[in-house]
Amino acid sequence: MRRLFKSGDLETISTLVALGGEVVVDYALRLKREFGSEKLWVAAYANDVFAYIPSNRILLEGGYEAEFSMLFYDFPTRWATTIEDTLIKSVHELVERANID
Repeated sequence: MRRLFKSGDLETISTLVALGGEVVVDYALRLKREFGSEKLWVAAYANDVFAYIPSNRILLEGGYEAEFSMLFYDFPTRWATTIEDTLIKSVHELVERANID
């Protein structure tokens, strides 16, 4: 994650979580569950597209995204199964640091 932005007025606050890479929809769905969908906008391809970023679901299913896509980005092997929790934890830390409820 590269940046976290906050904008809003007196009644509403919108939070944009801008993620680098090509993340799957599972990240947006999880973040919206954890932060509330009414005030969160999740965007991918932000600042950099360094690789396809699978979720745990995709890693368990296997296939192109989990097993082979990283080869086209010069990564030697598949992502660790900790990638989703690591990314989500970073988002939570940045949101807390930005003092967004």
